[in-house]
Amino acid sequence: MIFNTRMSIWILAILVMAAVALAGWRQGAIRAAISFVGILVAALLAAPVGKLFHFLLPYVGVTNPIYVWALSPICGFILISILFKVAAQSVHSKVEVYYKYKAGDLRLTLWERLNARLGICVGLINGAIYFVLISFLIFNFSYWTSQTAGAANQPAATRLINRLGADLQTDNLNRVASAVATLPPLYYKFADLSGFLVQNPQAGIRFAEYPGLVSLWERADMQGLVQDSGLTNALASGASPSQIMDSQSVQDLLKNKTLSKTIWDTVVTNLTDLSSYLETGKSAKFDSEKLVGHWEFNPTVTLAWLRQDRPKMTASEMRAVRSWMFQSYSQTRLLVAGDNQIFVRSLPRIRAAAAAGQPPSTELNNWKGDWNLDGNSYTLHITLENEEKFLTGIITSEGLRLTIKDGKNTLIFDRAD
Repeated sequence: MIFNTRMSIWILAILVMAAVALAGWRQGAIRAAISFVGILVAALLAAPVGKLFHFLLPYVGVTNPIYVWALSPICGFILISILFKVAAQSVHSKVEVYYKYKAGDLRLTLWERLNARLGICVGLINGAIYFVLISFLIFNFSYWTSQTAGAANQPAATRLINRLGADLQTDNLNRVASAVATLPPLYYKFADLSGFLVQNPQAGIRFAEYPGLVSLWERADMQGLVQDSGLTNALASGASPSQIMDSQSVQDLLKNKTLSKTIWDTVVTNLTDLSSYLETGKSAKFDSEKLVGHWEFNPTVTLAWLRQDRPKMTASEMRAVRSWMFQSYSQTRLLVAGDNQIFVRSLPRIRAAAAAGQPPSTELNNWKGDWNLDGNSYTLHITLENEEKFLTGIITSEGLRLTIKDGKNTLIFDRAD
């Protein structure tokens, strides 16, 4: 533990005030006063000027978008502060030349004394402002790190930020920090979401099955991330966000700007409902839609429907159909996403014989498409390469059974989740 008491934040305050007061004594009132104005202007313009560094930081090796987002306003603040310090030095030099060469020794001595002592006073004011701004950074960084950093694998910097953040809270200085400004509400919502996932690794299963996100996992450009066993194990073991971010599959995802934006927009759109779903297992947004979820083919009931539709089918024909259906549809699954996308896995299709005298073959294909509610039934549109199908679906048995009409064929699915 870095500090054993709640005094860490006050120790930081004393160090900041002392350092800036010393700087004010050395620099003098003129430079300290202009720096004071520079601090205020830099604090106001840090975010707008920081947007410039969104484009520059990747060229100096900072490619992680989270680091770019965090460092850009800080770089903007530093840039503006430097400009004011350069201006302060110019003004100070002109005044110093006047008193040194034109005002006489007595006035020079009096001016140097006044400049230094007044510089200490202004420096203390600057120190107070710096401490408030630092408290703002500590408050917002610790809001994230205190929730997402595991107790067993916290680096020293994270432990320090968490300690300072806890002391801010204990001494009610968090009110000072939050009074300066607040980050966008999404920042705090994402921090809460990340903290919940880190503290409850078992909730990762719910995250993967959330109806608003499942279509993402089916994308071809997401398979590197989905099939990364190292990342899966890290998530299950409660790895820290920094360890997760260092994963190669995550780094590849972050480099794909288009995919990253798609994921961001999807998560943001469903963020409130997603957070509730992770905690309760219930989705206010999607639970009312009975079609959404996983469905498993039911060959027994499908055969019963087939016999009803074709009463003249002989027993031998029925045995052949039964054998083929149980074998061919054994892996057929249906995934219906909340964003009106649908994925059909291992749907069998009979291929004509390759040569005369040979029996036809059955191949399993993965189809995908979209769905829409049309009154009391659903229209399912699925495609495979250049082929497409329009199916009709009806849900019965209190949402537990799905009957799909594919032309003259009837396919029965049971809810699997």
